[in-house]
Amino acid sequence: MRILFYSTNSNYFSKEKIDFTLLPNCKTQWENLATKFCEHEFFIVAQKPAMFLADNSIFDVARRNFKNVEFDFLGEKSSAEDFANLIISKNPDIAICATYWTQPFDWLSIKDSLIGEILCEKKIKTICHPVATSEICFDKNKTHNFLVQNNFNCPKAVYVHHEMFYAERGKLCVAENVYKEMIFSQIKKLHFPVVIKDTLGLSSFGMDVAKTFAEAKHILLSKKNNGDRLVEEFIEGDSFGIEVYGSENNYTVLPPLINSVNQFGLTSPKQNVKLGVVQNEKFKVEELKSEILRLSKLLHFCGTAQIDLIFSNDKWYIIEINSRISGMTQTMAACMNFSLYELLLFSAGIIEWDKNLFYSLNLKFPILSFEDLQKLKNEDFIFAVNMLENKEAKQLREIGYAEVIFKKSNSLAEVMQNLETVHEKFSEQMEVIFYNNAKALFERVREGD
Repeated sequence: MRILFYSTNSNYFSKEKIDFTLLPNCKTQWENLATKFCEHEFFIVAQKPAMFLADNSIFDVARRNFKNVEFDFLGEKSSAEDFANLIISKNPDIAICATYWTQPFDWLSIKDSLIGEILCEKKIKTICHPVATSEICFDKNKTHNFLVQNNFNCPKAVYVHHEMFYAERGKLCVAENVYKEMIFSQIKKLHFPVVIKDTLGLSSFGMDVAKTFAEAKHILLSKKNNGDRLVEEFIEGDSFGIEVYGSENNYTVLPPLINSVNQFGLTSPKQNVKLGVVQNEKFKVEELKSEILRLSKLLHFCGTAQIDLIFSNDKWYIIEINSRISGMTQTMAACMNFSLYELLLFSAGIIEWDKNLFYSLNLKFPILSFEDLQKLKNEDFIFAVNMLENKEAKQLREIGYAEVIFKKSNSLAEVMQNLETVHEKFSEQMEVIFYNNAKALFERVREGD
């Protein structure tokens, strides 16, 4: 079978500015896949950085074809038609989108869906979410409306249309902004604290937490308010993520991972720890999986999707939906005893899963030397080590981070034993807060309590 993976990028990419280090590197991972599934040919069509699909082991070599694996990189500003035409020229039996995230707008799944739409019209089997699905997941207000309309538990929220919020500007005949008055009236009725988020932004970037109506009003009237906003009740509880794989009538929903949160009670991609899978009955996991399956069918997921959740007062709340690979996908691959690429093949229905489920930990480190990254990867219980570094960052929080993912373990207790080994050997490199967060998560979700 000719299997093609594709992904787009909307941002300018400079290898001199952004550096990705993956261990094992992408060339090794693709060679392992091609060796294990030698009956198939693999093609990758992407724009750099092609996160997860390529890295410097691919970029820095003249020959990008090896062991039944062929790479093609399109230039910046390539249209959906450009992508589709190149994909069609490869004559694939199946095309699988491998959408990732970027900032400031988490919209790459829409571009990949547009490509998928063209491929489907050309009768090429394509694993990609429909355009309508990607749009709902991209726009947080549309996500909220979808959840409310379909009776899913989600926080109460008020949508703030930016142009209407400042409609009086430049209009001398307008003495008062009635829309703004209505918005403040609606916000007053919410239960505080609230989270104020950009409707089109990536993850928790740019979010504000307001403890009182006065704080919320101040934020909305400040210069920070430069676009549409969603003012959403802050749900106190445990933060989780869950993923879905597959397509119509054939979805796999696995137990969730629990996340640590920052000082504002929010999950931060650069800081949070992930632990799981969580199967403790006190979290009503089967009830959650049933609701996520219902969500998947209504949204017509096709491929990989991820949902952010809060468990509060014995109830699950859906916070956001991401129609793409997420920051937890590699960790879930470890829990399923898959490589990331095998998980993508599984989501496309090409290979099967033996149903054995394990436990893993996703732990963050500050920027590390390559020597330290290698030492971590050489530990026999480490699944992968990834590092993202912004070499032109002006602030410490923008520099980047290293991510260490543990291999499959038979129990959460075994995962924590491996954490102690890492803490002992790499205490100088590890930040105490991440170590403490991991231990706190274990205490919260361990089974049998």
